[in-house]
Amino acid sequence: MKSKCLVMGLVIFFVFGVGLGLCSGQSVKMPSGGISPVSVSLEKSAAHSLQTATEFLVGSQEEDGSWSKDPAITALVVYSLLLSPGYDPDGKAETSIAKGLDYLTQFVQPDGGIYRKEYRNYVTAVCLMALTRTQDKKYAKAITGAKDFLIQFQLDEGEGIQQSNPYYGGIGYGGDTRPDMSNTQLALEAIRAAEGFEKQFSGVLLAQAGNIESDEQELGLHWKKALMFVNRCQNLQSVNDMPYAGKDGGFIYETGTYKQDRSHSYGSMTYAGVKSLLYANVDKNDERVQKAVEWIQNNYTLDFNPGFGTYSIFYYYMTFSKCMAALGEDTLTDALGQEHHWREDLVSKLVSIQKPEGYWQNPSNRYWENVKPLATAYSVIAMKFALDSDQGF
Repeated sequence: MKSKCLVMGLVIFFVFGVGLGLCSGQSVKMPSGGISPVSVSLEKSAAHSLQTATEFLVGSQEEDGSWSKDPAITALVVYSLLLSPGYDPDGKAETSIAKGLDYLTQFVQPDGGIYRKEYRNYVTAVCLMALTRTQDKKYAKAITGAKDFLIQFQLDEGEGIQQSNPYYGGIGYGGDTRPDMSNTQLALEAIRAAEGFEKQFSGVLLAQAGNIESDEQELGLHWKKALMFVNRCQNLQSVNDMPYAGKDGGFIYETGTYKQDRSHSYGSMTYAGVKSLLYANVDKNDERVQKAVEWIQNNYTLDFNPGFGTYSIFYYYMTFSKCMAALGEDTLTDALGQEHHWREDLVSKLVSIQKPEGYWQNPSNRYWENVKPLATAYSVIAMKFALDSDQGF
């Protein structure tokens, strides 16, 4: 469910390739009617913002091809650079992406995961997103292996977890441990991207017709299980059979354990929940989506992550943008009846808080958003989904 409105081509933007199935120098695709999702003046500001952000990211890459010596951060940076619209006026981004991909592929493990040691599900998911974005067949084996790895560690009967368990269907940081909505939504996005990659290059038939929950084909089973966990993260008693379920329609971080700062509905998890429902082919008119959108309308803001403050603000912006792009609507009306052009709101916010050197940074070191390449990758991803909703995954 993507917006029909794509970003108007900018003369200084180019989609770049690294032998990745993309055409170097190809202009950003024009929408029908040439209508931009943001104003001309803001479009120019966005172009400058992405230019300086790209220059910062390329300039901050380590000699080994990584960013911050970390595969997860490297994967998010590579993914952000591969999204449209791209910027590569001097060819350095092309080389930078190639080096980043080489760094990531050294972490492909015999079990199919892509990780160094810690947080193996999380790292595999973000690396998988970067590899699928290349659209290069040479990564097909690694992509299928990583997808199967994530599905293998989805908590279900294989780990002795039954459907009555609040953890059922979820995915956590490192394997058969406590799952959460954040890791589950990242894994689902990566799995969906990998399934699309396989369909395109391998002729794999996917169970994507209609609602996955009602699909009887084997390939849909991991989605059906995941939706059981997603349902139990939503404060909606009509679908959530857990005793902690509330009524506001928003999403919480984890199931089964009460934590004061995470066991209530908050922004990033609600956007993550809606996005996961839509990626699982749940209809926009479904009660779960509608109630979650009502929560978003009641809590619309870009000044902070509602219900969570500013600790993970850039992660919030990324999840916000991907969710709104998946909803396919250019405007949203809040609880007071005020209409918001979310693309304009988000791009304006990101431009206003970007540092002159091209990076974004959270003053708090919680969730690593004080690490410039990470906060910058989140911000670039958010801005690009606002400018071009037709990114795929």
